[in-house]
Amino acid sequence: MTAFSQSILGGPQAQAVRGMAKLKTHKGTAKRWKAIAKGLYQRRQAGMRHLNRRLSPDARRGKHAPVVCTEFQRRHLDRLLPY
Repeated sequence: MTAFSQSILGGPQAQAVRGMAKLKTHKGTAKRWKAIAKGLYQRRQAGMRHLNRRLSPDARRGKHAPVVCTEFQRRHLDRLLPY
């Protein structure tokens, strides 16, 4: 095994050859949240799949509006959605 192949496979200089690790997007989060202005994120309101007859019309209509993330959620979402 040569010194070059050893560095590629995991020797002491392997990090220099490979470079920085890529940031991974959390796909489940990417499907649910969308980035909007001011660095915030929004998603759809939960609870509109079934059993909606028991809700009042105002409660049903209220679930049409998107939900904006809180400051605490934004810090986590920034890490989960790097791009």
